[in-house]
Amino acid sequence: MKYTARHIQRFLEQGKIDATLWKNDFPLLLPTQVPACEDCGEFKDKTCPGGKNPVECFLDKAAAPVPDDGEHKRKKRDPMLGLGAKGPAARGTALPRDQSKQ
Repeated sequence: MKYTARHIQRFLEQGKIDATLWKNDFPLLLPTQVPACEDCGEFKDKTCPGGKNPVECFLDKAAAPVPDDGEHKRKKRDPMLGLGAKGPAARGTALPRDQSKQ
């Protein structure tokens, strides 16, 4: 697949590509440029055989998972219920009849 600068920027924002490794291997690359394999620092250091798309190469190098400290936990929400719904426990529960009005 041919990647554009928008693909690369999205991968960097999502964390699919490690930004520090990307900057180390392509120090002179502008954000609007798509690199070639010959531009990579590993290829220039002769530690990589080359002939590969650099974006796919970096996608294969998965970033190490960051331990979750509990701040980024999201609540499970059903999109059909909306943001304020409490979930399936709130549905289908009938209130008892008011006994004081008899």
